[in-house]
Amino acid sequence: MELVRVVLVGRAYADPSQRGKLRALAGLGCTVAAAVPASWRPHPDERRRQAAFGDDGGVRIYPVAVRRDRWDSRALARIITEFRPDLVQIEEEPWTRVAAALARGARRHGYRVVLYSADSLPPPLPLVARLRRARTVRRAAAVVGASRQAAALLAAGRRALMQVVVPATGVAPPLAVRREPAPGLTIGFVGRLVPEKGLDVLFRACVRLRGAWAVHVVGTGSSQEELEELAARLGIAARVTWHGALPRESLEPLWAELDCLALPSRTTPQWVETRGRTALEAMAHAVPVVGSRSGVLPELLEGVGLVVPEDDVPALAAALQALLDDPAERLRLGAESRRRVLADYTDEAVARRTLALWRKALAATA
Repeated sequence: MELVRVVLVGRAYADPSQRGKLRALAGLGCTVAAAVPASWRPHPDERRRQAAFGDDGGVRIYPVAVRRDRWDSRALARIITEFRPDLVQIEEEPWTRVAAALARGARRHGYRVVLYSADSLPPPLPLVARLRRARTVRRAAAVVGASRQAAALLAAGRRALMQVVVPATGVAPPLAVRREPAPGLTIGFVGRLVPEKGLDVLFRACVRLRGAWAVHVVGTGSSQEELEELAARLGIAARVTWHGALPRESLEPLWAELDCLALPSRTTPQWVETRGRTALEAMAHAVPVVGSRSGVLPELLEGVGLVVPEDDVPALAAALQALLDDPAERLRLGAESRRRVLADYTDEAVARRTLALWRKALAATA
């Protein structure tokens, strides 16, 4: 089978820990280059780090100067000209200047263009950005959506445009997970402490639970003081543990303590769950997830988790009560969730699905 040469452009790949998909693609025989910001910040409170030029597990890394959303266009053009790829996958939203410039330049030189988007709601853009987005999509040979909504939005008006629904990056499940049924229910919440994440809904649902339960909250945000006051007002403050913001590696011990993860997100006119990364991390550790019908969550949890309507306190309470009452069902859902991740959402699985789309796009335009 013919090998594929590809340049991927995206901010996420400045972080070496986010390059698992790229290394997996190289392992599948692809010749891969990644254009990344020359400097990046792991967390808003941390100092900037520098991306290194060179080889990373068979992937050629090209640091590029980036000022806000403006990438050094000459450097990008030089990378693509020197690398001579079969296609260019752009993992910046199609309305950005860098996506438009890359799509225009790649098509001019005869390289196929694949676009990636996580936007699941029409972004509120000025006219010039909407026109830029439309022109960029017209130049695409295929699109990748982080969710079904994102793929449909990206390909709207172009029914023949090839598309796949797959996250930008996969997850790295632990090699083995051991869980034993236990009484009570330890509930996890991982996310920003803001209204759209719905922690208030979880607290109100927990008040209705019959039996032993506790909540572990990981994250910070503008609503934290208000949420702490709500927990006190509801009389559940002693059952809530606040961990603050934790780096991803520090979450590992916590997954083993949780019986389920709750993601009671609520969609707003400007926001919806787009990636579901936290859900996938929990599923990889065989932790069952109870999520709302926001954005990508129903897709990820279909058949392996519990999905409830947004802002529905009784429905969320009923789902949690079912898990509290039936430890064996918790274990079953956790095992099914882990199998889903191993089949579809590891870096290797994401790489295989991405490569299949590339080959279809190249064959169709040969």
